[in-house]
Amino acid sequence: MNKKTIWVKAKCSNYYHFLSKVQYLNVNILEIKYEDNYIYLKTLAEDISKLQKYLVSYKFEIIKTNGLSNCLNKVRKNYIFLVSLLIGIVLFYFLSHLVIKINIVHENAEIRSLIKEELDSYGIKVLSFKKSYKELNSVREEILDKYPDKLDWMEFVVDGMIINVRVEERIITDTSKDDKVCNLIATKSGVINDILVNEGEVLVNINDYVREGDTLVSGIIKYNEEDKRYTCASGKIYATTWYTADVSIPLEYKNYVQTGKKKYNLIWEVDGNKKRILRSRFSNYDSKLKNIFHIFDFNLYLETELETEEIVQTYTEDEALEVGISKAISNTQLSLGEFDEIIDKKVLKKSVNNSTMDIEVFIIVKQLISTEDIIDVEKNKEGID
Repeated sequence: MNKKTIWVKAKCSNYYHFLSKVQYLNVNILEIKYEDNYIYLKTLAEDISKLQKYLVSYKFEIIKTNGLSNCLNKVRKNYIFLVSLLIGIVLFYFLSHLVIKINIVHENAEIRSLIKEELDSYGIKVLSFKKSYKELNSVREEILDKYPDKLDWMEFVVDGMIINVRVEERIITDTSKDDKVCNLIATKSGVINDILVNEGEVLVNINDYVREGDTLVSGIIKYNEEDKRYTCASGKIYATTWYTADVSIPLEYKNYVQTGKKKYNLIWEVDGNKKRILRSRFSNYDSKLKNIFHIFDFNLYLETELETEEIVQTYTEDEALEVGISKAISNTQLSLGEFDEIIDKKVLKKSVNNSTMDIEVFIIVKQLISTEDIIDVEKNKEGID
């Protein structure tokens, strides 16, 4: 039966004196090596306890073992590397089977929203595990069968950790719109300042005052007071309109100032969605992010939380007036469209009552006031299209 052997290392200045002590203990010496002031012994693993017990003036270091002991010794020396390697393999496997982004390729937002809801119901979402080709094909067929009037074609293209979903919308032509006749009417009273018409007969001019409901562009084209053609009027009519906004501004307001205290946190982000790993220990704080890891659409940030404290401050009248005007403009913009533009403003009234300032602001807007209004007409008269 082969016995386990082991190499040990000891520092000594007198090799012969050291070896005589070892032989006295009946320790099996299988091989000897010398190096500077060190001696290396190959002995049986069972003899190492004798050396450590009786030769206490020497410090013995195990250098090399054989068999299982050798493997265990190597594992102990390299356990940090081995654990890191194992974690890396597990993380790679986990990430390679994870979905970190889903691209739904279609220009229609409603179609993209519909597909996303359906994919969510099948468990196909960000941070979920990828499904097999067979499972994805089954999902594709079920979605197409569910929406035969909306979807014409659909496919999944898996690119690593990203799933691309290509969709074609089923277009059903609505022939009922071909014969539509309509006017452009005013949605608000104002003075006309811009006319952009594609189709129809214009009934207003620049600087004309119009009231809400007035017809701006007619879909009935006349010649010599007779109806000659019908169409759906289209275009954009802009007018100068007016709004008033009443705003109250407290003269005292809260401000937040950094205290100098800070904490650190980790935030992970997938597909634009951020989540903190640890709960913040500050009730009020400013946040600064530093990206420390990035792969595809996955990001890991180091967050520096800078504590702030609440301080009550007071506006001067001029400052309060400026804040009030900004708030009045913001409130007005909520009722405006994307093509509307505020062109002027004026404070009509201002008063300070105890701890607040009350103001009334007159706001002038260049506003798109035209909207389509479908009309019913008889189109069976001779000579009229």
